[in-house]
Amino acid sequence: MKIYNTKFKDLIILKSKNFEDSRGLLREVILEKFLKKKLIFSLISKSKKHVLRGLHMQTKKMQGKYVSVIKGKVLDVAVDCRKKSKTFGKHYKIILSE
Repeated sequence: MKIYNTKFKDLIILKSKNFEDSRGLLREVILEKFLKKKLIFSLISKSKKHVLRGLHMQTKKMQGKYVSVIKGKVLDVAVDCRKKSKTFGKHYKIILSE
Protein backbone atom coordinates (compact mmCIF):
# COMPACT_ATOMS: atom_id res chain seq x y z
CA MET A 1 0.00 0.00 0.00
CA LYS A 2 1.33 3.44 -0.91
CA ILE A 3 0.45 6.72 0.79
CA TYR A 4 0.29 9.98 -1.16
CA ASN A 5 0.01 13.33 0.61
CA THR A 6 -2.13 16.17 -0.71
CA LYS A 7 -1.91 19.94 -0.13
CA PHE A 8 -4.69 19.52 2.45
CA LYS A 9 -3.62 18.75 6.02
CA ASP A 10 -4.84 15.25 7.01
CA LEU A 11 -6.09 14.39 3.50
CA ILE A 12 -4.14 11.46 2.08
CA ILE A 13 -4.55 9.06 -0.82
CA LEU A 14 -3.96 5.36 -0.12
CA LYS A 15 -3.23 3.22 -3.17
CA SER A 16 -3.82 -0.47 -2.57
CA LYS A 17 -2.40 -3.24 -4.68
CA ASN A 18 -4.69 -5.83 -6.24
CA PHE A 19 -3.53 -9.45 -6.16
CA GLU A 20 -5.11 -11.23 -9.12
CA ASP A 21 -5.21 -14.86 -10.18
CA SER A 22 -7.57 -17.17 -12.09
CA ARG A 23 -10.19 -16.97 -9.31
CA GLY A 24 -10.45 -13.17 -9.26
CA LEU A 25 -8.71 -10.63 -7.09
CA LEU A 26 -7.88 -9.76 -3.52
CA ARG A 27 -7.28 -6.22 -2.29
CA GLU A 28 -6.12 -5.15 1.13
CA VAL A 29 -8.61 -2.40 1.85
CA ILE A 30 -7.19 -0.58 4.84
CA LEU A 31 -4.61 -1.03 7.52
CA GLU A 32 -4.81 0.87 10.78
CA LYS A 33 -1.03 0.73 11.07
CA PHE A 34 -0.74 2.99 8.00
CA LEU A 35 -3.16 5.52 9.46
CA LYS A 36 -1.92 5.19 13.05
CA LYS A 37 -5.53 5.56 14.20
CA LYS A 38 -8.14 3.09 15.38
CA LEU A 39 -11.14 2.84 13.10
CA ILE A 40 -14.34 2.76 15.12
CA PHE A 41 -16.76 1.63 12.39
CA SER A 42 -17.04 1.26 8.65
CA LEU A 43 -19.92 1.62 6.21
CA ILE A 44 -20.42 0.39 2.67
CA SER A 45 -22.74 2.02 0.16
CA LYS A 46 -23.62 1.13 -3.40
CA SER A 47 -24.64 3.78 -5.91
CA LYS A 48 -26.13 3.43 -9.34
CA LYS A 49 -24.63 5.20 -12.35
CA HIS A 50 -25.01 9.03 -12.35
CA VAL A 51 -25.86 9.22 -8.62
CA LEU A 52 -24.62 12.28 -6.72
CA ARG A 53 -24.04 11.81 -3.01
CA GLY A 54 -23.96 14.91 -0.83
CA LEU A 55 -21.16 16.44 1.19
CA HIS A 56 -20.91 15.31 4.79
CA MET A 57 -19.54 17.43 7.60
CA GLN A 58 -19.37 16.89 11.33
CA THR A 59 -18.50 19.79 13.62
CA LYS A 60 -18.90 18.22 17.07
CA LYS A 61 -17.92 14.56 16.70
CA MET A 62 -15.60 14.68 13.71
CA GLN A 63 -15.09 11.55 11.65
CA GLY A 64 -12.52 10.40 9.17
CA LYS A 65 -13.72 9.07 5.86
CA TYR A 66 -12.28 6.29 3.72
CA VAL A 67 -13.58 5.85 0.17
CA SER A 68 -12.81 2.75 -1.87
CA VAL A 69 -14.17 1.80 -5.29
CA ILE A 70 -14.84 -1.87 -5.95
CA LYS A 71 -16.30 -1.56 -9.44
CA GLY A 72 -16.33 1.31 -11.91
CA LYS A 73 -15.13 4.79 -11.03
CA VAL A 74 -16.23 7.83 -9.02
CA LEU A 75 -15.33 11.50 -8.81
CA ASP A 76 -14.55 12.12 -5.13
CA VAL A 77 -14.38 15.72 -3.88
CA ALA A 78 -13.15 17.00 -0.51
CA VAL A 79 -13.83 20.61 0.57
CA ASP A 80 -11.81 22.16 3.40
CA CYS A 81 -14.29 23.80 5.77
CA ARG A 82 -11.81 24.38 8.61
CA LYS A 83 -11.78 28.16 9.08
CA LYS A 84 -8.22 28.27 10.47
CA SER A 85 -6.79 26.09 7.70
CA LYS A 86 -4.45 27.41 5.00
CA THR A 87 -6.64 25.66 2.41
CA PHE A 88 -10.00 26.87 3.82
CA GLY A 89 -12.66 27.06 1.09
CA LYS A 90 -10.58 25.11 -1.42
CA HIS A 91 -11.44 21.71 -2.82
CA TYR A 92 -9.53 18.61 -3.86
CA LYS A 93 -10.95 16.20 -6.42
CA ILE A 94 -9.78 12.86 -7.71
CA ILE A 95 -11.20 10.10 -9.87
CA LEU A 96 -11.09 6.82 -7.96
CA SER A 97 -11.46 3.51 -9.78
CA GLU A 98 -11.31 -0.19 -9.20
